[in-house]
Amino acid sequence: MNKILKSIWKFINSKIFGYILILAFAVLFLGTCNKNNDLKNESSKKDQNISALIDSVQTIHLKNGVLEVSINGFLATSKELKEFNLNLSNQLKKERGKVITYSNIIFELNQNYTDLQKTFDSLKAEFNKPIQTNDSTWNVTWTLPFMYDSLNYDIFEGTTVVGVRASEIDLKSISLVHNWTFMNNRNSSMSMTWGQKYENGKLKVFARTLHPAFSAKLLEGTYVDYPKEKHWFSGFGIGPTFNIGYDFLHNQPAVVVGIGINYNIYQF
Repeated sequence: MNKILKSIWKFINSKIFGYILILAFAVLFLGTCNKNNDLKNESSKKDQNISALIDSVQTIHLKNGVLEVSINGFLATSKELKEFNLNLSNQLKKERGKVITYSNIIFELNQNYTDLQKTFDSLKAEFNKPIQTNDSTWNVTWTLPFMYDSLNYDIFEGTTVVGVRASEIDLKSISLVHNWTFMNNRNSSMSMTWGQKYENGKLKVFARTLHPAFSAKLLEGTYVDYPKEKHWFSGFGIGPTFNIGYDFLHNQPAVVVGIGINYNIYQF
């Protein structure tokens, strides 16, 4: 027994034991730092999601004339997304493969008189030669293009039917009558940039376009299956152990197998 105690005492007073203590304190310190970092990240995630819940669609005009709409995104797992936005969650279930981000946008095209007048001078309305269909009726085909640039435009094509009518009272009184107008074709193009960015410390979903009629009615986006950060010294755990130790009873090295408390050096 005295021999065992002397061996233990000798080991405690050795340099190796000192190095082990220093290493143990270093590991515990780094582990505490990582836990604090995890808590900070979780707090940032909650702040992001709170801002996403109370945020509304913001519309701004950038310096280059581009129209941008944006809203704060939501960070969630697939399960959390179901509680936050059932409609987006149901759409997500229909997707194949592993979805990293998922976004949804509903927009409308709407221009009033003032917006249309801004490009009026650049319009080149074309009215083709009237085609007579009978003694008093003519068809006039026309094209009305709104060209904002090479990728953003609206081109309308239609036919207007007009007629000549004489007054029943005075046969010399003749008037031009608009019978009806109908659309033959519409060709519209919209170039849109869609993505996610960090702005003022918050994740934002955004859409940009040069089309002046664009306006967003609904804009939402989320990171699904929000990944946990991989890092060193993640903390303690319990599990099977297999290592080489020292048998003080027989004064020789030994293989030790069992269940014990271990420390995770790296978290995947």
